[in-house]
Amino acid sequence: MKNSCYSLIFTSLLLAMTLGCDQSARLERRSPEDVALAKSYFELLRTGHADQVEDLIDPSLRDSMPSSAFEEVVATIPREAPSSVKPTFVDVRCHQGSCQEAIVLEYKYRTDRLIFNLALLKDSGHISIVGIHITHVPDSFMEENKFTLLSKGPSQYFMLTLAMVIAVFSLYVFVLCVSARIGPRKWVWAAFIVVGFTKLAVNWTTGELRFDFPALVLLWVDAIHVDYGPWMISISLPVGAILFLLMYRKTLFSRRTVTLPQGGCKADRSKVD
Repeated sequence: MKNSCYSLIFTSLLLAMTLGCDQSARLERRSPEDVALAKSYFELLRTGHADQVEDLIDPSLRDSMPSSAFEEVVATIPREAPSSVKPTFVDVRCHQGSCQEAIVLEYKYRTDRLIFNLALLKDSGHISIVGIHITHVPDSFMEENKFTLLSKGPSQYFMLTLAMVIAVFSLYVFVLCVSARIGPRKWVWAAFIVVGFTKLAVNWTTGELRFDFPALVLLWVDAIHVDYGPWMISISLPVGAILFLLMYRKTLFSRRTVTLPQGGCKADRSKVD
């Protein structure tokens, strides 16, 4: 039973790593036509055909933005061809024949990244642009916030070590719980084990610590990297795992305890003679 549980968890982790290896490819497969459409609009802007894109801007957006705003957006686009492009966000929401779509593309240049954010509205076969934004992210900023084990302080190394210890310990106790012969109550314990209490997070770039109390967190360790910002590694206290392990060891010890008869052991006199 334990071997099957370990195999199941190992397979799940391997599958999660495989699915997470190429997020941009999965995003593009989610809505290939919309991603291709966003790429074509960017190429029109880059190659000097901004008027074709401007004609697609929704009237409500055109009336609310200054007349020079669109030209300022176009002026930030380099004329050189990017070295690569990949989608970083794709969201499509449809209701009663109308679809709102948000696509974010990342274009890589020699010294920076260009983030092209496009919002589309599709209604009765008509496509209009309801949002367009361009942001430049310098490579120096991305280099500063990338995850690396070099040149970090005590707080980063301490939190990373503690996160690995908590993850391994809690996963071991979880497997121990689901394989234990304690009846249906093990599923109550399992639900309790996967919840962490309080939250301590470290900014991987600066080493700044942040403590949140009270807090309930699903699973015990988390690593988040949002919008090219710094990595945030957080841990929570595995109270459920600790309490279950104490209960399990106490129960196991009591089962293995052997009580001897009060009269002690008597020798067989016939064999002695």
